[in-house]
Amino acid sequence: MPPTDKCKACKKCELACIASHNNMTIKEAVKKRNLFQPRVHVIKTDSVKMPVQCRQCADAPCARVCPTDALVQEDGVVVMRQQYCAACQLCVMACPYGAIELSFIGLPEEGAADAAQPVQPRREVAVRCDVCADWRAREGKDQGACVEACPVKALHMVTVDEYRAMQR
Repeated sequence: MPPTDKCKACKKCELACIASHNNMTIKEAVKKRNLFQPRVHVIKTDSVKMPVQCRQCADAPCARVCPTDALVQEDGVVVMRQQYCAACQLCVMACPYGAIELSFIGLPEEGAADAAQPVQPRREVAVRCDVCADWRAREGKDQGACVEACPVKALHMVTVDEYRAMQR
């Protein structure tokens, strides 16, 4: 069953995304949701409810258009290197799914051993779903926070190859 048939637009995936990327609990994310940008967004119309997130395009337009190589495609996977982002918004305009937005984040110190430790000042960069890579490593999880939080299992984590095979 496709996500559009299952999604109830409860936005728990958005809250889990905020919590996982900002080292907070879901309760804290609820209170601070207006201060943080989730990397998955739920759209709701009269006929459709569905999560919008990066689809790992085979020939990613966002990576092709990025002038600073902040978005690159490595081994077929789109990778965001936020320290190179100039916030030019070209990737935002190029993304066919509307899965990239600008947000203010703290970036790690240049050359820092632990890239998960942000430092101030915060600056605006493009953000997109990163499948909760840091959170999954820190928490020992196999699934992204949004997948884990979805009460109706409308989201699933699959490999890029599995996803592309489904598109054929």
